[in-house]
Amino acid sequence: MGVEGNIKDFPLVDVLNLLSFGAKTGILKINGKKDREDLNGEIYFLNGKIVDANSGVKKGEEAFYDIFLIDEGNFSFSVKDFKREKTIEKNLDSLLLEGIRRADELKGLQSKLPNIDSFLETNPRVSTTEIKLTSDEWQILNLFRDKRTIRDALKISTFSEFVTLRTIYLLLTLNLLKTTEEEKIDISKIIPKRVISPVKDTLSILGLSGPKSVCDKVLFKIDGSKSLQDIAIELKLSDKEILSCFIKLLKETKVLANISLDKLKLIEKLTKEE
Repeated sequence: MGVEGNIKDFPLVDVLNLLSFGAKTGILKINGKKDREDLNGEIYFLNGKIVDANSGVKKGEEAFYDIFLIDEGNFSFSVKDFKREKTIEKNLDSLLLEGIRRADELKGLQSKLPNIDSFLETNPRVSTTEIKLTSDEWQILNLFRDKRTIRDALKISTFSEFVTLRTIYLLLTLNLLKTTEEEKIDISKIIPKRVISPVKDTLSILGLSGPKSVCDKVLFKIDGSKSLQDIAIELKLSDKEILSCFIKLLKETKVLANISLDKLKLIEKLTKEE
């Protein structure tokens, strides 16, 4: 027999205790939010004992503690057998106590850290040779080899939110991480040139081959003198739309531009962000 409901009406702590007390075997699925961010996960019960959990890239206890923080959303429990490696050894009481402790400490950590949308990067001026870090701390430090926000780091970290933020705070204290501004792309300075394609260009001149897609229209406007900003204004496109077309046309070798590889990587990253 399955169980489902809303977390606001039936808190996760009560759901977990109910399934444990009833010695249930099955999968508890949670689709919810934490601080308005989507956060989903699964907790696996075997005869009332939690044996595994999964949330995005996180597994086991780390996934359980993230799921425990979900404060709104829906849950459903399906009674079913499953084949799953046992990754959680602690009993429910120990998991709940640790989850509550982490939730309390997390509030204090969040008040000490920069805004979650702040960009961080590794600090090249500080040597790591004399600083001893654990393997977990190294993994989290390496999340910022490429400049990214704390929010984005939390999404790809295999550790729980608590462990990730606690380690970020430590790395900031040791000056191994530093805050930085988001790098901007000035589209007024990018002036692309078309790669000559004799057949297509002749058809365009004769008016026999007009632009169809948005990126075709962008290509049609490129004449070697207009910047991406000029073209974006003419076609009423956003910065992201014009940059997306620019990257697409570059990959199709239809245009050229005097721009560094680092800038191209940044443009590609910005166009992929939601």
